[in-house]
Amino acid sequence: MTVPAGSRPAHPLHRRTLPNGLRVVLLPDWPTPRCAVSVHYGTGFRAESPGSEGIAHLVEHLMFRGSESLPDGRFYDDLHPLGGTANGTTHADYTDYFQVVPAAALEQALFREADRMRAPRFTDAELASQLVEVGREIESMRDSRLYGRLPWPGLPEVMFRSFANAHDGYGDVARLRTLTVDDCAAFFDAHYVPANAVLTIVTPHPAAAVWPLVERHFAGVPARPADPPPWIAEPPPDSDRQVRQRVPDATRTALALGYRLPDPLRELPDYVACMVLGWMTTRWRPPRSGVRASAGCGFFGPLDALAPDAFVVTAVLPDDVTPDGFVGDLAAEWSGLGDPARAGAGVRRAVAELAGQHRRRHARLEERCRALGRFELLFGRAELVDDLPRLIADTAAERVSRAAAALAAAPSALLVAGPNGEDRPTRRPDSAAVGAPGRRPGRARRTAAQLGSSPDGPRQLPELGAAVPPTLTGAREVSLGNGLRVIAIPDRRAELVELRLRLPLGPDGWRDPRRAAELLRVLGAHTDAARRVAAIGGELQLTQDGQWADLSAWAPVAQLPALLRVVADVLVPGPLPEWRPLPPARPVPVAPQQRMDEALRRHWAGRTGPAPADPSALHLRVFRPQHATLVVVGAADAEVLLAPVADVLGGWPAGPAARPAPDDPGPQLLLLREAAGDTVHLTLSGREPEDGSAEPARYLTTALLGGHTTARLAERCRRLGHADVMLARRDVLAGYRRASVRLAVPRERIGEAVAGVRAEVAALIAEPPSQEELGAVRRYCSAQLLSAFDSPAGLADALRHTTASGRGLDWVVRRPELLRTPRPVDVSAAARDLFGALSHTVVLGDPPAAFSTYRLAAVESRA
Repeated sequence: MTVPAGSRPAHPLHRRTLPNGLRVVLLPDWPTPRCAVSVHYGTGFRAESPGSEGIAHLVEHLMFRGSESLPDGRFYDDLHPLGGTANGTTHADYTDYFQVVPAAALEQALFREADRMRAPRFTDAELASQLVEVGREIESMRDSRLYGRLPWPGLPEVMFRSFANAHDGYGDVARLRTLTVDDCAAFFDAHYVPANAVLTIVTPHPAAAVWPLVERHFAGVPARPADPPPWIAEPPPDSDRQVRQRVPDATRTALALGYRLPDPLRELPDYVACMVLGWMTTRWRPPRSGVRASAGCGFFGPLDALAPDAFVVTAVLPDDVTPDGFVGDLAAEWSGLGDPARAGAGVRRAVAELAGQHRRRHARLEERCRALGRFELLFGRAELVDDLPRLIADTAAERVSRAAAALAAAPSALLVAGPNGEDRPTRRPDSAAVGAPGRRPGRARRTAAQLGSSPDGPRQLPELGAAVPPTLTGAREVSLGNGLRVIAIPDRRAELVELRLRLPLGPDGWRDPRRAAELLRVLGAHTDAARRVAAIGGELQLTQDGQWADLSAWAPVAQLPALLRVVADVLVPGPLPEWRPLPPARPVPVAPQQRMDEALRRHWAGRTGPAPADPSALHLRVFRPQHATLVVVGAADAEVLLAPVADVLGGWPAGPAARPAPDDPGPQLLLLREAAGDTVHLTLSGREPEDGSAEPARYLTTALLGGHTTARLAERCRRLGHADVMLARRDVLAGYRRASVRLAVPRERIGEAVAGVRAEVAALIAEPPSQEELGAVRRYCSAQLLSAFDSPAGLADALRHTTASGRGLDWVVRRPELLRTPRPVDVSAAARDLFGALSHTVVLGDPPAAFSTYRLAAVESRA
């Protein structure tokens, strides 16, 4: 059956410009129970003046610390309890601020942005605090990383001559400490004006309901003139430029190579061709080169800055390749694309992959909102969000060949960092060079004190509006004749289809997770699955986490039948090659929780008999349709999605009967002794009873005890002044649904910590929580669960997790409603069911010799 190409639904953009000059881009009726709000200001580190390098980034930090109506960090006070998120980033030509919140909190999100646009509050105390935070960020992102100046901010200093384009936008911490709150206020006053900003809203609300809110909160922000933008135009270089810099701790040579990009405002098709060339350079460099390179447009991504901008290539070189040799080889490879006929197949594959990646990324709520605002601010064309994938897909091999030839022949800038070079930084830009920011003559700057107060005074945060419930309109669930459970969800936010297949590894996989991982590696290589799916413009991964084997894939929805044929080959691959000897285990960092869970699974599964002798036998044991769940989320009706699934996967034969999960052996203490410093990790767990309390009560109880920002276990740690970790959770382990508490505590407090957990559980069982406490947890959980609907990919992931653990679609859709039903006494009953008998204890580390949780013999293990 043919799956039609997804046709993007009519979600037209709405635009307005308020009297104060603020541009507004609204995308209403977006199918999600949450909304996103962003504000892009047309200023970034290219607007900084000599001597104030890094001030744009510093002001971005200060913007979160207080405003007239939301002082002292209150920006987050009503955001976090709703499961909302907020952040900001500083770029060359813009600074963006964004929030993602439940749709009921749309007006609150607008209020927060309007209040700090009107009257941000910069204080000496917050400045001192944020200077520390900015210093830590500079240390982690630039100074403590081995090649932390590659490609940015090191390469611009080689590539450009003007201060605006070449200077280090992170700045120097010592110099930043000389700035005052009035300096930061002056920067805000010069650039953070309504006419220099774009407000973007993506929401499920209709446009008629949103415009009054925009007017209410932003129309009263006073209009002010902005300082003129910096002069960033700079002639292209007429010769190659090169700087070699010594990095004392480096043992290999790294490089960053830059070429001038076409101006996307005037030469967008040529710019897009460079995007395709970057994708091809990153993904498919010839094996003979021996060097893995990363290439692409812009220092922070494509279409993220105005011209001049750079096509950037980075690489770490082996000892037998010189920087000049690498540059020459790259130019030769690009020149080889001069024959469009020879390059055609590669370009066709590249544009399919790249277009799909862009569609998938911008189907995500936050990314779509931010991209709409960025494209509107920089290029006056928010529609690029949806136009760009089509521009990529229409890029011909001839244009990519011309782009490659143009770059190969153009002057380049090369920054080399390694054990050999000069003990000096890259060239510091001349502050007198062209490009220093302008200033509006005769305009007085407000002080920080003046900035933080408006004529009308503080405003009241609005109440929450009506919630928008999640929906799975048109969803279908069927079981095929072979037992495969299939869930199909129509979702037209992208012209794609998302597949998620999950199977339990079973006792054979639980016993030996390294062998299970090797099975998936052999399976992927034998079927060539990843390459075949990439050829149709998608992606496929095979992974395992010790509990489940997962197949995750996506592709253009029109390619669903082709994608399913690849999946069918993975499920029924024919005879697999014999095992090769497993390589020695590498010291790959593994989270302590994962190690403890793996040890418990292996301990239980070790009693289930011999493992299969070859890959084909293990494949039959794991890949059984009667134990699998397939989730399909795509831009077509459910019936259209289900038809090819039934056609292609209905013939997947049912495997042999599964071995039963091992019986619960009763209380156990499993010690994984190792010298792991002062911290000891523990997991206290128990099997969930099949009957008793209802699912909503169990969900809320787990959050209230240890899965919420103000959970009881977290509050206990705060009261005691401890930096301990105490988290409660529910999952599936070795065939059981389990409740558990994870701890990470100093070894001398291990007994105190376990006793504290048991005391909190006993208190919750003995006395139901107050209505206020339960209401706060209910609101947080209900709102946070909505994030699963932010994108088709996120929805597919959430459905895989939920349905594989035994819950149905009704739970996914009705969770916010169902969480309103438990009473305080129900939570106490659920606490008794889940956490009243945590009978299995796993300890990782070196606990005191006298430690004992139960009166039983410890099982020593070094698994």
